[in-house]
Amino acid sequence: MIKKYFIENCISIRQWAKKHNLDERTTYYVINGEITGSKNNSRGKAKMVFEALVAEGIIDELPENLKEEKAS
Repeated sequence: MIKKYFIENCISIRQWAKKHNLDERTTYYVINGEITGSKNNSRGKAKMVFEALVAEGIIDELPENLKEEKAS
């Protein structure tokens, strides 16, 4: 779903990652669905990508695993 949004809106993943000061590789993995937001992924880099996606309205909320981590 996330990747489809980027394709349909002609958004460069690389440029979007740079705009938000995110790790490019982690951003690609999240957008392509290879990282789903588990607690142990990428030392918090995945969470930063998901937070940027929420901030821009691309997704509605953080994945469940990241919500639990945030509440702790």
